[in-house]
Amino acid sequence: MPKVLLITGPGGSGKTTVSEMLSQRSGFEYLDGDNVDTEFFPDGDQWLPENAEKLKMAHKKILMKTRELVDQGKSAVVDYIIFGRYPEFVESFKKEFGGDFQIKVLFPSRDELVKRDRNRECWTTGIDRIDAVHKEFDSLKDEIGNEHFLDTTGQIPEETVEAILSKIS
Repeated sequence: MPKVLLITGPGGSGKTTVSEMLSQRSGFEYLDGDNVDTEFFPDGDQWLPENAEKLKMAHKKILMKTRELVDQGKSAVVDYIIFGRYPEFVESFKKEFGGDFQIKVLFPSRDELVKRDRNRECWTTGIDRIDAVHKEFDSLKDEIGNEHFLDTTGQIPEETVEAILSKIS
């Protein structure tokens, strides 16, 4: 089992729900990367080009907080959409944690994301951002590794958790 598991994917893919369930079921300490980067982006807009340096600082802080958990002898599940600089972010985790790191990209179909977004109670992403982020993640399959992408279309969170646990155990 990895010491660090990064759960990422587009908004509405189920990252938070799945990460919290993994934390409860598998002893991972839950780290909400979106919450960490709020210090740098209280109003959002992480993906805007003019925010690239602040995004880099946010990514470093998420990595540092993950390192702190591992140094305390804990395994961590990091829930984070990443918002840009994807390869750099993933590579920093690979470099820091080596074989103790795994990534899973929750990647339902675009139509599934739109449906989930419409049914959300807390906030919505909107079709334009869904399309942009879905396209960004799709373009990263070769770089991140297609085997790390999980098509969660039509799955309930419990099914996704089971699929992840079967792949990381």
